[in-house]
Amino acid sequence: ARNFACLAFLSVSISRSRHHAVESFSATGQYGDSIKIVGLPGGQIQSLPGMYVKTFRRWIVEEINHDNVECATDGKKSSGSASSLVMEPIYGAGVSDLPYNGGWVNPTTIDELWWPKDLDTLQTRPVLNVLFKSGVLSYVSVGLDVRVPRYKHGQDGIEVISWRNYGMISQPISRIWTSLSIAIEKLFHVEGFILLENYDESKNTQNREVLFPSIDVQAVMQKVVTFVGEVDALSPIGEGFHIVSFPMSNIWVDVPNPELGMRMDEESGETNGATFKIVCMATSEPFATKLLDMDEDLLTMSSTSVLEVVVSRTANGRDSPYLPEPYKELYLS
Repeated sequence: ARNFACLAFLSVSISRSRHHAVESFSATGQYGDSIKIVGLPGGQIQSLPGMYVKTFRRWIVEEINHDNVECATDGKKSSGSASSLVMEPIYGAGVSDLPYNGGWVNPTTIDELWWPKDLDTLQTRPVLNVLFKSGVLSYVSVGLDVRVPRYKHGQDGIEVISWRNYGMISQPISRIWTSLSIAIEKLFHVEGFILLENYDESKNTQNREVLFPSIDVQAVMQKVVTFVGEVDALSPIGEGFHIVSFPMSNIWVDVPNPELGMRMDEESGETNGATFKIVCMATSEPFATKLLDMDEDLLTMSSTSVLEVVVSRTANGRDSPYLPEPYKELYLS
């Protein structure tokens, strides 16, 4: 009964999102700097300017577990565990140009991921990104939750502080989004890969590695349904465009350091770095690895959501003469 109710709810959302799509998105346009939207009726492709999307507010929804919760059933008290969904802003996303931005820069990026050299560790995990327009589900895409972990001792032991906005070009979004009707298909899943661009063919080094294995989307879609059911007129996502991220895993994966792949070129004597891309796909195709070599037009026809960013090491954050106040704790302490 619960699954039937969820499907019915999503069916209504799909119908409403199509209505909003006609109003808000262009069915034509150049895709060089645009985000493609696929999986639409009739195989049509819509687009949205990337610069415009970067102005959207962004949020992340975490599931918080509560132990020893007291409840009453048939007049008898009992205790157990429960969970709730908590929405938190990704600082700076969509508000960096506003007077109340607090000094945060906009972290949203589409084709790059910057990694300052004075940050030792960068971690990531897959998320499902949902685009809301005035509180209505519109489109779905694969995403990455990227953080710089910082550890401190608290009352309950070691606590982890997640710095998601550690500077510009730090929170990527997909370059291809898909429709809600595709996302509720039973085979819809997410996979992530690392593609090496300067790999050593003479040593038979693989040019692709698994970042995270296939993860089914249905469980996180249940969280999306629960979250939408709690959205009311006072919700901050009730007006305008918002990208809301729903984590698909509690396990964080270390992003490989591009500098570890440096090697000496025998002819030139220069040191070359093994730069790489992170590619994530949300698809109903059974094997996402086969999509990595697929032509762009065929990839679009498969209604697959694609995130693709080049990982680059950048200058030390602490050396910036214009380091905004919110980042001093991260880079200078």
